[in-house]
Amino acid sequence: GDAGGRAPPQLSIASTSPTDIRLMWHPLSSQHSRGAVTRYRIEYSSLDQADTVFTVEVGGNETQFTLRELQPNQAYRLRIAAGTGVGFGIPSEWAQHQTLAHYNHMIFAPTELKVRARVNTLNVTWHPSPNHTLISSYKLSCREVEPEESANGQRTTQTHTIRLRKKARYHLLTGLVPDRQYEVKVWAFNKQIDGAAAVWKGRTDKANDRTPSPPIRPPPLPPSSIQATAKSSTSIWLRWEKPRFSNVRIINYTVRCSPAGTTNASLVSYHISSAQEILLGSLKPFTHYELAVQSNGVDVVGPFSGTVEESTLSDRPSSPPEELQLSALDSSSVLVSWRPPLEPNGIIDSYTILYSGNLSEPEHLWKNLSQDGSVTSLEVQGLSSGTHYFFKLGASTEVGPGPFSPVKDVHTPLQKYGTYCVVSFLLESVIWRLLQRNAVQQETFISLLLFQCILRIMFSVNVKGAASSATPSGDL
Repeated sequence: GDAGGRAPPQLSIASTSPTDIRLMWHPLSSQHSRGAVTRYRIEYSSLDQADTVFTVEVGGNETQFTLRELQPNQAYRLRIAAGTGVGFGIPSEWAQHQTLAHYNHMIFAPTELKVRARVNTLNVTWHPSPNHTLISSYKLSCREVEPEESANGQRTTQTHTIRLRKKARYHLLTGLVPDRQYEVKVWAFNKQIDGAAAVWKGRTDKANDRTPSPPIRPPPLPPSSIQATAKSSTSIWLRWEKPRFSNVRIINYTVRCSPAGTTNASLVSYHISSAQEILLGSLKPFTHYELAVQSNGVDVVGPFSGTVEESTLSDRPSSPPEELQLSALDSSSVLVSWRPPLEPNGIIDSYTILYSGNLSEPEHLWKNLSQDGSVTSLEVQGLSSGTHYFFKLGASTEVGPGPFSPVKDVHTPLQKYGTYCVVSFLLESVIWRLLQRNAVQQETFISLLLFQCILRIMFSVNVKGAASSATPSGDL
């Protein structure tokens, strides 16, 4: 047949970096390849050197290949052919692809760079770079621009560069000369590279302007009359009033919320509100929270208020009592002990013990015992001997009951020692009557006493054995 068949593979092309081109193709069906495809041949060249063609061969089971160490921002042409044992078939049409330029991986310049000029200050604000997730901080530079500066002969002036935190969105430059032209640049920075800079050029105000420059605004005061009210087991309403005196326009408020006394920063949450109230949700039930509010101006944030405290309301327990243990005390009683739930969500006011000799019996038919919430053990009496009993335990708060624990079982021992007890009692009464009538010889009397002692020993051994064999089995 034809070498490699008639239909060439269909080629898909993508770039993942400025120096890579990734090729992908579907394997040919046997009718198209006219024989098993054993290899593929990729040919490529740059458009400006079309006569220099590079060739790469890959195995017949491959469906993709990445060309590496190419030139950035360069147009290439590429094609592929399938090969069988006979040879290579018709190659695909030449496809063109341009590698990425390096700037695609640069950090973009910050947007909306604005500078408010005063006599001795420049108030610089900006919005973050579009791909600001890559950045570790911002840098800001300021230098004086002389009027006679030109593109050819620049006078060197001192440039001040400041490094700012990643979340910075403004900076105030102070101590500048009135009526001078300045150049301000802001750019994002990563550990390896500087991003593109946003640039502003402009002039500070003249010193003898009649309109005095307004003083630097102090930060706004925190809100007053902060009130917290628990709305549910997972939410708290927080309300406040604007600060009584404020010479700064407040645009919104930041609320800080944390469990009381926490030193774990990950448990502290921050919430923005443009109103003078907020409903804080997703809180933990029956938990004491500390809350504080700060006022935010356009370019300035104020200090946090003093904290107010409030507890979320209680709820049903969200976990069952812990470490349920069962111990058979004798043939008719079992000691049940436990620990309180890990997530009580309130004060436990009662425990419910359910038990039954039949695991498949509906829950409402199980025997039901209630115990005060301060108690963590109970002796269940009046049980049948030699019986498997199944127990489960739940806790309740004032709101309602929580989930039951997994079922555990225990086996009460058989009452093996009843016969010994009866025989011993009868023997004792016989000895007593014979002694009253003086109708027994000394040897017989001693023998009867010894027999009674043996019965007593056997009775006590059986009691101990029965109790020790009544250990609980594991979870079902």
